[in-house]
Amino acid sequence: MEEKEHDDTISIDFKALFNLVGKEKWVIIGITVLFTIGGAWYGLAAREEFVSEGKIMPEISGAGGSSLGGLANLVGIGGFELGLKNNTDAIRPDLYPDVIKSTPFFLNLFEQKFVDKIGDSIRFDEFFNKKIEESKSIDKEDLRIFEGQPSGVVLVNRLTEDRIKDLKGRISGSIDKQSGVISILVKMPDPVIAAEITKFTMNYLTAYVADYRTEKIKQEVDFLGRKVAFAKGEFYRDQSRKASYEDIYAAPTIRLQSADVRRERLQSEYKLSSSMYNELLKKYEEAKIKLQQQTPVFKILEPPVVPTQKSEPKKVIIILGSLLAGMVFSFIIIFIKSGFNLFK
Repeated sequence: MEEKEHDDTISIDFKALFNLVGKEKWVIIGITVLFTIGGAWYGLAAREEFVSEGKIMPEISGAGGSSLGGLANLVGIGGFELGLKNNTDAIRPDLYPDVIKSTPFFLNLFEQKFVDKIGDSIRFDEFFNKKIEESKSIDKEDLRIFEGQPSGVVLVNRLTEDRIKDLKGRISGSIDKQSGVISILVKMPDPVIAAEITKFTMNYLTAYVADYRTEKIKQEVDFLGRKVAFAKGEFYRDQSRKASYEDIYAAPTIRLQSADVRRERLQSEYKLSSSMYNELLKKYEEAKIKLQQQTPVFKILEPPVVPTQKSEPKKVIIILGSLLAGMVFSFIIIFIKSGFNLFK
């Protein structure tokens, strides 16, 4: 016997659908209105957030390929090169966003004082608790840290750890691979503090890169500075001793052999200390010039601006989304009540 082929096509009885909608219209309207009211309430009650943005333009070398900041070799014709060509000790720009995601950055941020939109000065950790955590009580357990405190590691409590996780979603950095422009975005409940933190983040990043780039040459400058100070003292001492001896034995009638030997010895020591001092001073000045050359230069392309319009919540989108969700949910309800008899 031949088996009948089953027709898997699903069709909708639109006449029955319209009848069902007409019959259950008050259910649809009621659910949709409830969802819309809920969305409107959320949009009105949700905390306002403001976004401030700043842009930094690192120094790029000219045609000769040299750069005071050592950042030029990082930008290629075909795009952004992640490797380093000449200045292998320079920090890679693609790692800049990671600098402002680091724990030391956030710990430093918590200690800063900012001025809010009403003109009050407030520490950021206090602002965070007041505006972002909405003055919630702090559990003593969240403040506990481990008793062991080994060197070279950072110890934070659970409260700080949770705050840092939240801030990682509020403070972000990105870099344009074609132009090399660094963008910093900060989202905060206070527009003035959002702009201030953007500025602080830009300053922190540029200072971090400059310190990293010049750390070795700074150590050299400090070392030579100490050597120059010591050599200067030796030179001045030998110069004074030589001058004093010349004053004592300057008379032509005094011609002692021992005096001539002493005079030659002092003269030799003076020349040696003079030569040493001048050589170290020369290297010291060269190191300071090199430090200036190695220091990266950053230009503020777009300074942080205090936003006047909030970025969140988007009330219109929330209300429209709630209305749509209410309609979809109400149709699901009436389909379930009908036993899915609309489908054939």
